Order: sequence, then structure tokens, then C-alpha cells
Amino acid sequence: METNQIQEQIKIQELTIQREKVGRKRHISQVSDTFFFELKKNFKNAIVMLSIFLGIFILSLIINEIMEAQNISLPENPTDYITTYLSMIKYFIAMSACTLGGSIIAEDFKKQTGNLLFPKISKGRLLTGRLIARFSIITLIICMNYILIGIITVIKYNWIPIELWASMGWALFYAFTILIFVTFMSSFLRSTAATILISMLFLLIVFDMTGELLQVTGLNVEPLFLISYYGNIIVASLNMPDVRNVLMAGERFEGSSVLHWGWLTPSEIGAFIGLLIWTGILLTSAYLFYRRRQCKSD
Repeated sequence: METNQIQEQIKIQELTIQREKVGRKRHISQVSDTFFFELKKNFKNAIVMLSIFLGIFILSLIINEIMEAQNISLPENPTDYITTYLSMIKYFIAMSACTLGGSIIAEDFKKQTGNLLFPKISKGRLLTGRLIARFSIITLIICMNYILIGIITVIKYNWIPIELWASMGWALFYAFTILIFVTFMSSFLRSTAATILISMLFLLIVFDMTGELLQVTGLNVEPLFLISYYGNIIVASLNMPDVRNVLMAGERFEGSSVLHWGWLTPSEIGAFIGLLIWTGILLTSAYLFYRRRQCKSD
């Protein structure tokens, strides 16, 4: 009797292990299927965004070449030359994240599709596959941009400063956080168009205006609560300033001058911790909203 019981227990344990292995494989397969489906689905958007980045690079290159042809010497430091190509990158990252991430959740509820393509997949695995796919596209775009900048820098200076690759790392980290922010917005807004519009409004206007208003008040408070502020580390990491906040002159509405503090960039440690916190809070909130939100057809 005892031998039979032991054998039954062993069989039950083996079956449990086999089921767990099958379950893991199925979960990985579902995420993988979602990943490849999303890549195909967003192929046109990826080409458009890549073309925009490439066009901006070519335009910056032409401007630099024209300046050089007019006997305007190149900067002695290659990092200053690289800055001319990256001065607007945080805004282009925001545009890319909004374009690719605007539909990540909202489209399920706008079109009332639910999970028709994957009826047995959980929302967690569905969201994971979508995020990986869309961030992979953004990663490709950013890396291609930095590779082109690296090539032209080698041609001009015969070497590449290691800070360029540090800047690329910050660009990818910031892009992921912004994609999560757009995902969060998509988790409770009703349509893709609304998600893209409102996300761009916050990232390109509201957050920056809030930072400027904070400066006007005269308070020397680092705007770590503004997600767009962390984008400044992308360019600042090329030549991290010794002083990150400076006293700047401004004007009041009635024309009188006033001095106020302006923050240039977060520190490297501050940027890492801040982006990590923002990512964790927004991703958790987006997932919870997604789980609780139901399609109209449910």
C-alpha cells in the first residue's frame, strides 16, 4: 500500500511538472506570437518614423556641411559636434512613442475587438508582447540614428567619444519610459487619436510650460516630477555640466527684469532612479487599468 501511494505521489508530481513546463512554453509562445504580429502591424509606422529620423539627420548634416563650406570651423570637441544632431531628440522620441504606442490599449476598446486574435491569452501577456514589439521598433530607430551620427563623427574627427554610446543608452531608457507613459494614457482614453493627441500635448507643451512657470516663481526646485525633464540627460550626458542649475535673467509681464533658477539636467543617478520610478508607477497603473477595463461588447 505504501509503495503504491509513493508511486502515485511521484506520478502526480511528474504530471504537475509537465503541466508547468507546457504552461511556460504556451505563455512564451503567446508573447512571441503577439510580438511578431505587432511588428507586422506597425511596419508602416516604423518606416515613416525611420524616414523622419533619417530626414532630420540628413538636414542636420547638410547644415553642418554648409557651415563648414563657409569656412566656419568644426567644434574642437566632437561631443559639441554630436550635440548639433541631438538637440531635438527628446521631442522626436516623444513623437515616436506617441505614434507607436497610442493604439496599444485604446484600440481594443475603440474597435471593440477585445482579444479576438488571442482569445485565450491573458491581458498581461498580450500587453507584454505589444510593448516588446513597439519598443523594439523605437530601439531600431534610435540605434540607426546614433550609428549614423557615429559614422559621420569618425569621418570628421577619426574617433568616437564614448559619451555617444552613453547618450544612446539614456535615449533608449527615456524612450521606454515615454512609451510606458503613452501606454498609461492609452489604458483609460477612449481612442487612439485621443491618446496620441493628449500624450503629445503633455510631453511637448504642458510639462515644459510647467517647468517654465516653476522657474518664474523663483523657487529653486528641481522638476523631478516632470517626466520630460529627464529627456535633458540625453544631450547633457555628452558633456555633463559641473553645475546643473544656473541663475538666469528673465522678464516679468510688466517689463521689469527678474532672476530665477533654471535646471539644465538631472544628475546621472537622479535620472536613473527617476526614470525607474516613473516606469514602475506608470506600467503598474496601466496594467491595472487594462485589467479592470472591459469592452463594451463584454
